[in-house]
Amino acid sequence: MFNEPSFAYNKVVGNVGKELIRALLESCEYSVYPFGYESYLTHVKDLIHTKRLRKVPLLQRMPDLLVVDEESETIKLVEVITRTSRRPNDVDIEKSKLEDLKKFWDTSILSVVLPKSKHVFYAEKVMKLEITDPEFVNFDISDSPIMKRFPKVEKFPKRLNELQDLCKTFFSNF
Repeated sequence: MFNEPSFAYNKVVGNVGKELIRALLESCEYSVYPFGYESYLTHVKDLIHTKRLRKVPLLQRMPDLLVVDEESETIKLVEVITRTSRRPNDVDIEKSKLEDLKKFWDTSILSVVLPKSKHVFYAEKVMKLEITDPEFVNFDISDSPIMKRFPKVEKFPKRLNELQDLCKTFFSNF
């Protein structure tokens, strides 16, 4: 549909993926809060993207969500990426993005939304991801369903299925 997606296109796709992850985790009894600077300072993000401000890697790679599990008394920071490529299991994270995440937010979780894949929602610790290619990083999603990092999701299979179906439907034309 789109040869070279625009910044606006990527922003919308990313926000949809982030809201799907947020809805899933909240419906599975996690408390979820916006965390990244882009949640509050969208104009600053736009200025950096259009090169009217210098890049600030610490801000640019700030995770999107803060997830609280009162039951286990834990807090996790989550970076969400959404990939709508034709290949269902293709994650392709830019090497520089992963390097910055590892540098500034090594204990965070990378959550990936892949609408054309079997499980749709995946998650892995940033510190476990390895840079294996000169430009991109691709991790084995088959070993990283979202339940691996957010075990409460397994308790709510109907909610998971509902949001997987919603995601697949929403992105079916991408």
